[in-house]
Amino acid sequence: MVDSHGLGSHPYYAIYPRSFQASVGVPNSSTPTESIFPSTKIVAGNEQMSDQSPHELLYTVNRRWDCLQAIVEEPQEKRELVETLSMPRSTLDTVVRELEGADLVSYHNGVWQPTVAGEATAEVYADSVGSIRSIHAAGQVLSPLSGDHELPTAVLEGADSYPTEESVPDAVLTEFLDRVADADRIRGVAPRALSGYTDRVFRTAATNDTTLEMTLADSVFAQLSSIDPETVADRLQRELFSVYSAPFDAEFGFWIGTDPDHVGLIVYADRGIHGIVVNDTREAVEWATDRYASIHRDAEEVTPADVPTAENEPV
Repeated sequence: MVDSHGLGSHPYYAIYPRSFQASVGVPNSSTPTESIFPSTKIVAGNEQMSDQSPHELLYTVNRRWDCLQAIVEEPQEKRELVETLSMPRSTLDTVVRELEGADLVSYHNGVWQPTVAGEATAEVYADSVGSIRSIHAAGQVLSPLSGDHELPTAVLEGADSYPTEESVPDAVLTEFLDRVADADRIRGVAPRALSGYTDRVFRTAATNDTTLEMTLADSVFAQLSSIDPETVADRLQRELFSVYSAPFDAEFGFWIGTDPDHVGLIVYADRGIHGIVVNDTREAVEWATDRYASIHRDAEEVTPADVPTAENEPV
């Protein structure tokens, strides 16, 4: 059975705390085979209409997900479902009747099949679980940020997250370098200087003919210029590179990639990087584009003459 949303190992109670179970009246002793919401009412045509609240319906979908997913993917006879789910017939009877009572599946011509509502509910549920999973993973990477981060849900939902590994804390930055190599254009915002990586970003862009536009916090430009002024001045003469300095302070850095379009967040730890979050949704890219424009509005382009090298210092 294909599980495109990665929910195959998803336990029945995985996304519900005990407080939620109590709120919908789940007994502590209930097992995955018990029907805890059997209430239905009979309507014309001998059909059943679910009398569950939305929270109860969600709970039913969650605990009976494997069976509902199998029926949505391929309507099956009972004996086929027994084999597909590796479930005893007696247990399956309880499960499908609970789904039927919730108006999610129906029995027709010897085959269990999804109802219109069941098929739509399964799609929404799978998408929702995927969104929750990506938000939770991103939240772990973004945990060092304060409550004033101003990151919308759209940046977290559907994102790929890359936490730093303690054994090799800087290795996660290869996620950024790989995307610099793949994109036609990168626009980035750097509120901190990352020792040893700044020049690697420029070299990666040069090797792959990537147009690179970086907006640095004023303090970052001053720091880089004092550490290696000759290299900074040389990079500023490259045709595909442009660097700007702006008066801003931020808890995280970010970049916007073009072709392929995506946005990446770099979250800092006390020393080094805490992790990276990458999202290619239209909403995330639009947010990052607006954020970049607001910072870039007060930026000034930096030229080789602005770098305090020995040649540029007054006599």
